[in-house]
Order: sequence, then C-alpha cells, then structure tokens
Amino acid sequence: MRVAGVALALSALALGVAVLALTRRPPEPPRAPARMDRVEALESQVAELRREVEILRIAPQERAGPGTVVLPLVPDGPAPAAERGEGLKAIVDDAVERKTERVLDEMRAKQDRKPAMDLFASTLELTEEQRALTERVVVEGQKEVHAILATPTYDGTNLMDQLVELAAKGIAEPGKDHGWGLWLARVLSEKVPGTDETYGARIETVKSRMRATFKREWSEAQYKEFETWGVDPTEIEKVPGSPNEALFKRVTERARALGADLPAD
Repeated sequence: MRVAGVALALSALALGVAVLALTRRPPEPPRAPARMDRVEALESQVAELRREVEILRIAPQERAGPGTVVLPLVPDGPAPAAERGEGLKAIVDDAVERKTERVLDEMRAKQDRKPAMDLFASTLELTEEQRALTERVVVEGQKEVHAILATPTYDGTNLMDQLVELAAKGIAEPGKDHGWGLWLARVLSEKVPGTDETYGARIETVKSRMRATFKREWSEAQYKEFETWGVDPTEIEKVPGSPNEALFKRVTERARALGADLPAD
C-alpha cells in the first residue's frame, strides 16, 4: 500500500518530466507502435532459437575441424541410428526449452519499469563494480531530485511536502482527485528561485547526467538494453541508502494521520 501511494506520486512526476523532455528534443522519425516493437523482438528471439537448433542438428563430425577425431557418444561404440536420432532430438528439445525459458524470464522482468536493484543488475548483467557504481549514481540522483523538490518556490511552497500530502491523501481517500494535475503543472512551469530553470527541467538534467554516466561505464550492449527497457534511473527500487525509504515513511505516517488503516510494517 505504501509503495503504491508513493509510486503514484513519483510516476506522475516522471510522466510530467518525460513530457517536458520531449518538448525540448528535436523531432524524431515516427516509430512503430510498442506492440510492433514487441512482435519484432519476439521474432528475433525465435530466429535465434532456430539458429541454435540448426547448429545442434549438425553432425558432430561436420562441426569438428579437419583432422579432429570425434569420440563415440557411448563407450560401447556407435549407437543405432534410431537411438542417435532420439538422443539428438532430446538435446535439441532441452536446448530450445532452456532458451525459451530464458527469453520468457527476461520478458517478464522487463515488464517492471520500477525494478528492484537486484533484478535490474541481474537483467543487465552488471559486474560487481558496475553495480556498486550504479547504486551510488541512483542514490545520488534520487537525493538530488528530493532536494530540488524541497527547494521552496517563490511563494514559499515546498513541493516535496505537497508530494507527501497528495500521496498520503491518495492512500487515505483513493479514487478522488486531490490535485495532482495542479501540482504537476507547478513542477513543470515554475522556475527554481534564483534560476531560469523550472523544477521539471532541473530534475530532467539530473536524470540526463545519470544516463550519461551509465552510458560511459556500461558496455554498449548493456546501455542499449537499458534504453530499450525504458527504466527511469531515479525509480530503481531497493537500493541501499536510497532516500525513498524516508519518503515512504513520511507518506505512511501522514496517511495514518488522515485515517488510513495501514499495517504496522
């Protein structure tokens, strides 16, 4: 419950900042619908499966290099043709099954746009060093976003306090419009005092810097997979030292004060 309330708040912010980012970027060529992208990805995976099957179907001697001696599969000598065929079929079936399961696991993982750090790191196959750096970047980025929202506006409003209040009301009184649109409009339109930059633009600058670090520190394949996944770098969850834990606590405490019946944990 607590995660859902805060996630709603941060999702609204992420959506607004994403809209702002699009307005600041040059026009891009039309892209195929998301469903078509998924179909193409599936077709690519199927093609890869077929290639692996064909490789497995090639006779061992044909795969071996010149002069290579291929030992029999059983110590008593070559098995009958029927048995060899069944054995090869079992190998192919097992390989296809394992590959299919890996593909499905990856697809299921990438349905989560707010992944926990463990899932994020394992899916991108980050090394220990890459993961440690990524955790630092995520925590620093989240802290920066919180600090930006906590900077009082020209009229003294604290947008972070408003975020907590709106999220708490969303938990205590679900289904009502508590003013998300107005809050988001302020984030996107009001400038941080003393600057010529809106709150939303400043937050997007933080996220852009995080992405640039990832691109520099990860492999090209890892970063491409991250881009395809579409994860907001500030919304990776369960990162040690994340300021979001304190935010969750504030929201739940305020929701209880407003009458929400929440479990103790």
